[in-house]
Amino acid sequence: MEALARWRQYLLDAAETFEIWTDHENLKYFWEPHKLNGRQARWYLKLQDYDFILRHILGKTNTKADILSRKDQVNTKEDNKDVQLLKDEMWTRKNTSKIKIFDEKRRVDESDIIKKIRKNNTREKEIVQAIKKKDGLAWEEDKVAYMEGRVYIPNNKDLKEEILREHHDPADVRHLGQHRMQELIKRTYWWQGLKEDVKKYVQGCVKCQQNKVQHQRKAGELHPLEIPEGLWQDISIDMIGPLPSSNGMDAIVVIVDRFTKMIRLKATTTNISSEGIAKVYRDEIWKIHRVPKTILSD
Repeated sequence: MEALARWRQYLLDAAETFEIWTDHENLKYFWEPHKLNGRQARWYLKLQDYDFILRHILGKTNTKADILSRKDQVNTKEDNKDVQLLKDEMWTRKNTSKIKIFDEKRRVDESDIIKKIRKNNTREKEIVQAIKKKDGLAWEEDKVAYMEGRVYIPNNKDLKEEILREHHDPADVRHLGQHRMQELIKRTYWWQGLKEDVKKYVQGCVKCQQNKVQHQRKAGELHPLEIPEGLWQDISIDMIGPLPSSNGMDAIVVIVDRFTKMIRLKATTTNISSEGIAKVYRDEIWKIHRVPKTILSD
């Protein structure tokens, strides 16, 4: 079928009948009628477009086809030997890119945030140690510390609040979500706890909470209970327990009149049956206050 599909433009509507030579012994199975599955039925329909004759040939004599279908045995023992994955030129470009990042930071030195950073000389212990290592990840220049190519923000609440506000509230930023806002800030600034600060700021934004899209299913409508009209016409029942055992009882049945809020208490057990509850109704309610209109229970 693959061969017919590959040479379709030459074999379709051929002027003469063509031959297909094959050593596929299993094709003899289709000499007899069978119930075809879905794939075989599609093969049958496609074969109707061609005028051909099948000719069987022994596999040992079909050498030309075997050569074409046989994979080349290539010696790969010496492949990928002594190959330098990261060229020296790549490392040079890496260092150059770091210098470019540094230069971009120097261009924004005159911003208000950079000026405030210069006035704040506090450094966290981790940053001081990283700068002392001099491994290229952290450095300081002109009273401004850089971490991983980004401006380090000291542990100053007002300074962080200003940065968060500038990357969330303006009209051109359009109140980004947590992940997009964090990604935007990380392009320029770095400080410990950035992710948590962004999360708290977004959750505390009044406009975001007012215009937040609800992805949950809408809650169903409330159906408040009707207001009772008389004494002991509408009651509710509940059970408190298990409690410490006293005289064989470890629970209390509480029956409340919804109109007057009067209660009736009956000592019982936590394994009381429906028949036992019915007896409590009979002895504590129906005998005194007649049968109620509604009984509310969970």
